[in-house]
Amino acid sequence: MPKFLILMSRPDHYAQWDAADQATRDQYLTDLAAFATAVRTHGTLHAVLPLLPTTPPTDLHGAYLVDLPDQTTTRNLTDLLPSPCEIREVQDVGIPIST
Repeated sequence: MPKFLILMSRPDHYAQWDAADQATRDQYLTDLAAFATAVRTHGTLHAVLPLLPTTPPTDLHGAYLVDLPDQTTTRNLTDLLPSPCEIREVQDVGIPIST
């Protein structure tokens, strides 16, 4: 099964998060949990990587490393995420992810 790196990116993500009310934050976290559950149903979730703000700020604010059957499944599942995503297939070089 191929591995994909899913990069979440949104302009001013951290400012929007800071300004969001609790209901908006709760919905965001619910959407992330729904994505993780869907990935586990169809494949393997290897890593969830929420990124801390940087200086200078970037739009990239999180990433997932997953095994999923194909690009179409991956694209369909990213529709559950609350931020726009870039999907990159990862080259397997034979080094185990975990031991």
